[in-house]
Amino acid sequence: MYLSLNLNCTIPFTRMLQPVDAEVRSARPGESYRTRLVGSQTEGAECIILSSSAVQFFPSPGDVNIPTANELIEVQYRGLGRAIARVTDPARIAAQQNGSDDGVRGLVRRVQTPSPRTSADCENAALALLDDAAGTAWTGEYAIWSDFLPANAEDIFPGEGVNVSVTSRAADFQAIVREVEIEIRDLKAEQSLYRVRFADDVSSPLAFEFRSGNVVLPLSLTAMTTAQVGTLFLPDLTAAEITQATSTSVDVDAGVAPGSGGGIEVRWTDFGWGLDNDRNLAGRFSTQTFTLTRLAAVQNYYLRQFDNSTPPKYSRYTTALHLKYPL
Repeated sequence: MYLSLNLNCTIPFTRMLQPVDAEVRSARPGESYRTRLVGSQTEGAECIILSSSAVQFFPSPGDVNIPTANELIEVQYRGLGRAIARVTDPARIAAQQNGSDDGVRGLVRRVQTPSPRTSADCENAALALLDDAAGTAWTGEYAIWSDFLPANAEDIFPGEGVNVSVTSRAADFQAIVREVEIEIRDLKAEQSLYRVRFADDVSSPLAFEFRSGNVVLPLSLTAMTTAQVGTLFLPDLTAAEITQATSTSVDVDAGVAPGSGGGIEVRWTDFGWGLDNDRNLAGRFSTQTFTLTRLAAVQNYYLRQFDNSTPPKYSRYTTALHLKYPL
């Protein structure tokens, strides 16, 4: 038996099985923010978010979890929705055009693994699928005695890479071993017949696992070209926060400084984004920090940033700031 006062370990890999839906933090007067643990009280959490859109703090010894007077409480969350994208390749469409054939070929895929968490993930998956579809799909089988395995290999396993070069088939490509079948022919001499089945990603993708079923695309989903992926939207204002509130005004820090000619657009509702609509507009600002009008004890503000392009690019997702503070 060994006793030790200090034990140190290294964790080479971690995985989050059930991510928290929201982040709660609070700041007492004159102090910086501290993160509050969200979850079950039996698991040592400090608070829980109820379905009625309320935050409930659990009692604790000394009431250290209970907010004090004038303590600022901030809750951040991400909205839910279907991650979806539509990407086209104009160059390949033009190459397929012939007479009355417009060259358009369509395919709907539902990615199961890895799970696409955002529309940007779906766009990147579409780029990978279009890239794989450009080449020739190769699959094949190679039979050989164990004594003559390529490169004097002692064995071969599924998942290993192979370089295939067959002049008679005009084949010169890289593939992944998908299956190995071993038939023992001479037990005494340890001689076996190997049948190696291989395929490339064009024939059988390894990076994605698809789920069967149909996807109904929303009519508002705009197709983007391969060149536009990653360039149509500005970064989201994930660091935006309310820094101070009075009975008539609210100070906001957008978290980033707008680019030259751009700004931060703030609306009373998450609708109608664009320079041509001022109906629900709370204001447009060219600075990182700005002051908004406060109209009620409970107030919502919705933010996106835009640039000076024509038409202007906006953030992909809206940042919502919710204020519930006495007047």
